[in-house]
Amino acid sequence: MHRGTWNKVSAKCWEIRGKTLGIVGYGHIGSQLSVLAEAMGMTVIYYDVVTLMAIGTARQVPTLEDLLAEADFVTLHVPETPETKNMISNDQFEKMKTGSYLINASRGTVVDIPALIKASRSGKIAGAALDVFPNEPAANGDYFTNDLNQWGEDLRGLNNIILTPHIGGSTEEAQRAIGVEVADALVRYINQGVTTGSVNVPEVTMRSLTLDEPNHARVIYIHRNVPGVLRKVNEILAEHNVDKQISDSKGDLAYLMADVSDVKQDDIKNIRDSLDSLSSRILTRILY
Repeated sequence: MHRGTWNKVSAKCWEIRGKTLGIVGYGHIGSQLSVLAEAMGMTVIYYDVVTLMAIGTARQVPTLEDLLAEADFVTLHVPETPETKNMISNDQFEKMKTGSYLINASRGTVVDIPALIKASRSGKIAGAALDVFPNEPAANGDYFTNDLNQWGEDLRGLNNIILTPHIGGSTEEAQRAIGVEVADALVRYINQGVTTGSVNVPEVTMRSLTLDEPNHARVIYIHRNVPGVLRKVNEILAEHNVDKQISDSKGDLAYLMADVSDVKQDDIKNIRDSLDSLSSRILTRILY
């Protein structure tokens, strides 16, 4: 219309009312989408690796294959993990209903793009919408080419694919919310040692200490992920009562957090000095 062209058609145009939406990943975003979709008259099914309570009349299905076979629209809302890499590939496209649609606004590695191109060209799926990609430009400009992804031009040449430049959080409101979320995460790390949402250290969380727990200290030990560290740390803490403890690793980095009770100032200094002397140490923090 902006170019002066009037092109009114109804062929291959469908209402979403009465169609089935299949949500892969029923977390914060997936479950909110479930509510919106039902409000527009869609039947909602979802698949998740854990059993989750449905909202409204949504229904959980036992396998991804069950969802793909039943859904008219498949939308992905999963994190980027080794388990989700290329979770939608040739086999999964074959299991989708002919003429169905795929939406990926989660992570770029979740969809095997060459398999998507093949399914689009063959008519197996009627179309797709992608907001995320395996490799994305670091700045705005004419960078979405084969130099970035070897299939870039093939993907751009498909008329039944909607492509957007990772705009899922690109609103004024979302940017403000992200700023608050990041600030809250930093405060939780400083005050509690919690690393939920971190991208460069393992995600570790533990119930916070309260005023009802005097003479307690939270020991945080960030260390190289090598054998024997936990044994040495526990030997240092063995003279004290460890109320709770958690440890996790990510690649070469490990994060240990332990709450110790009935400790005095001298005890805290001795614990810190002992942990600092370990060769595996990267950072020691004690909150009290």
